Amino acid sequence: MARTRDQLLRAMQPWYYGWGFNLPRGQALLDKWNQIPDSTDILVTHCPPLGFLDWVPKKMQRVGCMELLNTVQRRVQPKLHVFGHIHEGYGMMTDGTTTFINASACTVNFLPMNPPIVFDLPNPRTT
Repeated sequence: MARTRDQLLRAMQPWYYGWGFNLPRGQALLDKWNQIPDSTDILVTHCPPLGFLDWVPKKMQRVGCMELLNTVQRRVQPKLHVFGHIHEGYGMMTDGTTTFINASACTVNFLPMNPPIVFDLPNPRTT
């Protein structure tokens, strides 16, 4: 059975404690991220890119994906990138081009206490 691009991309993340859909950091992940179309306006991934809402205080380190960061900032440049995975990173920030939203519903203790994040995107101009 042939897989669609969505099926190939929807659950990829850097290796994380033997959880499902892990790939080793580096080329294996980059090969998946390279399948994201350049024209993507809204990108939804499970994991965050490195440096954006990915800080884990208990480990004193950032755990986002460098290959995803490079894909988002250097090639795709979506208007919006939504993810979760790192519960401690809940919130929103921007690099001036892309708005990054860590929309994790749960706290670090897996309690579903984070409120929804509401955002507006401008409507495209009609000609």
